[in-house]
Amino acid sequence: MDEASRAAIVAANEATYAAWNAHDADAVAGVFADDAVIVDSGVGEARGREAIRARVAGMLAAFPDLRLDRRSLLVDDGANADEWTLTGTHLGEYFGIAPTGRRIDVNGATFSRFRPDGLVVHDTNYIDVAGLLNQLAGD
Repeated sequence: MDEASRAAIVAANEATYAAWNAHDADAVAGVFADDAVIVDSGVGEARGREAIRARVAGMLAAFPDLRLDRRSLLVDDGANADEWTLTGTHLGEYFGIAPTGRRIDVNGATFSRFRPDGLVVHDTNYIDVAGLLNQLAGD
């Protein structure tokens, strides 16, 4: 993998974290290609930049103090894998769950594929859904 491609992937990853932590759904969606696909374990797919923006906006509405922290990043030949921790307070509806006011602290990992220009074409997110639901339930 050439250094320019690697730098584009790292820049896109950093822009993604910055956009999430700025609570900017448009900027999060902006790192994705128009026809990108996100697959979230336990949640399903979002196809296309607008669907991705809407999913991000919903997450930010449900957890208005959301924070996403990268724990590790691996980059290889047009792809990256990163581990992260998501924290926030459940103050809005989230996939049919009424606001609980509870804090969450959830780990996950994302595997991304990129176009040569650095836009994401595919994300697969593995989220500790059981841990998330247990925290929302107060368990």
